[in-house]
Amino acid sequence: MHLLIFEDDLALNFHPMTLTRPAFDLMLGTKTLLDAILSKIKPEHYSLLVSEYLSPITSRRHPNADVNPKKVEGDVVFINSLLRLDTQGLKKLLMKDSHFVAFSNNNLAIAKVGSKLAKEVLVPPSSMAKTFSNKFKGYADEFKLDDSSLIRYPWHLVELNPEAIIRQCSGLKGVSDIGNNSIVLGSSSRLIIEEEVEVDGPVFFDTRDGPIHIGSKAKILPFSRIKGPTHIGKNSAILSAIVEESTVGDFVKIGGQVDRSIFASYSNKAHEGFIGHSYIGEWVNIGALTTNSDLKNTYGTVKMMIRGERVDSGKIKVGSFIADNVKTSIGTFIYTGKKIGVASQIHGYVTEDVPSFTIYAKSLGHRSFEVNLDSVVESQKRMMKRRGIEQTKEDADLLRKVFTMSQEERYKAGVVKGEFSF
Repeated sequence: MHLLIFEDDLALNFHPMTLTRPAFDLMLGTKTLLDAILSKIKPEHYSLLVSEYLSPITSRRHPNADVNPKKVEGDVVFINSLLRLDTQGLKKLLMKDSHFVAFSNNNLAIAKVGSKLAKEVLVPPSSMAKTFSNKFKGYADEFKLDDSSLIRYPWHLVELNPEAIIRQCSGLKGVSDIGNNSIVLGSSSRLIIEEEVEVDGPVFFDTRDGPIHIGSKAKILPFSRIKGPTHIGKNSAILSAIVEESTVGDFVKIGGQVDRSIFASYSNKAHEGFIGHSYIGEWVNIGALTTNSDLKNTYGTVKMMIRGERVDSGKIKVGSFIADNVKTSIGTFIYTGKKIGVASQIHGYVTEDVPSFTIYAKSLGHRSFEVNLDSVVESQKRMMKRRGIEQTKEDADLLRKVFTMSQEERYKAGVVKGEFSF
């Protein structure tokens, strides 16, 4: 089977997180959406269809994949990168020998087609075009899936995360003994600890509502409280913190309190402060006492701006959605349902969405200034070096491309050029 994972225009709903990565590289549960698809389907060959500007960075991150192929041979299974793997009837569709197409609302969810149609849809316009799904209509037997078969909005990642952790940890072997200094509330069979993990007790593990998975070489410092379902990635550190029903990626430091949130890899929240019902991208540094709101004073549902329109999440608890390379200063407070764009630097109270590459300090009496691009590239290089990683040409070029792409967004928000200073 040749598998082709594509992102369509739904990925735009996840901006600014998907400005620097395809939607399938977002985290859900213990792994990325792509890794979850590959783990479930185990294809012989797979290709990735992404926006052209993301092709270089995607090729570097996924060297085993054919990115934006010009042609394919034989039958091809197309899978939307935002397809929920617990979708009812998905297993039956994947086992079909004949060609088929399945839609969720007007978005292609999954299809099995011949090489002739596959070649036709691989030419521009890209899969991000609204017309992409139309090319599959009328081709073969059509199936309709529920709207919920696709992850449509950022808050859905947060909502689905606990169940994804439970599903992905199923079958993993728990520990039999964690030593005398730590306590497990619930079954220790749901506490999964990989090799070379350091647990400096006393630590409280609560597995009553779901498993806790701790990756290799992670460190859990004394007086931490971890409530499942939670995943802590390899080489990460929990610094005497409270972590509840969350995903912590690889090489992440967590202090303070984190509730129902997803931290992608290589980000830091090492100090006191609260992050709840939020998604935090890679290479983010969250300053001491930074706190976000995930609940309105009215207990009403949270509305967010998605593609220029105000969308009601239908959720009472929605936090922040923070893109890659963001930095928050000490004592930053982010209001409910706000998005922080790529490489922005925020100070004080954040009461609105912040465009990418913006220094935001309105509550402190300052206008919003455009971040110096060269400074952002250099800061990323320094942060990567601290983790033993070398910044590549693709990393730097991506920042420069997104900076150019986001210029209009900054202009509309009144962001000005110039040097910011307190």
